[in-house]
Amino acid sequence: MLERICRKQVVFTSLDVVDPKILHTRKKLAIFSGVDSKSFYHLIFRIEQKSRFLRKHVEEILELCKALELHVKHNYKHKHLLLSAPLCSKASLLLQENGWKVYDDLM
Repeated sequence: MLERICRKQVVFTSLDVVDPKILHTRKKLAIFSGVDSKSFYHLIFRIEQKSRFLRKHVEEILELCKALELHVKHNYKHKHLLLSAPLCSKASLLLQENGWKVYDDLM
């Protein structure tokens, strides 16, 4: 799963799994919070769904990100989205504008 990110020469000194129940969500996703060797914080969301990933899903992800930043009391420099669903072009643009790196070829 994290092989794509590790190919970019990112070495995590710590990588923790965040329980989605902390964010009061019932979405089926995996959330990882990690720190690389340069002390930058990385946020990784892994989402598996069969339907197309739309703009409304992006807005939900951005809200979850803000809630997580409030919970851990720091901001994330790098945000990654591992997606195993078709990605809408408008959703892709919105993610790029907000600084997310999308890996949608995991199908």
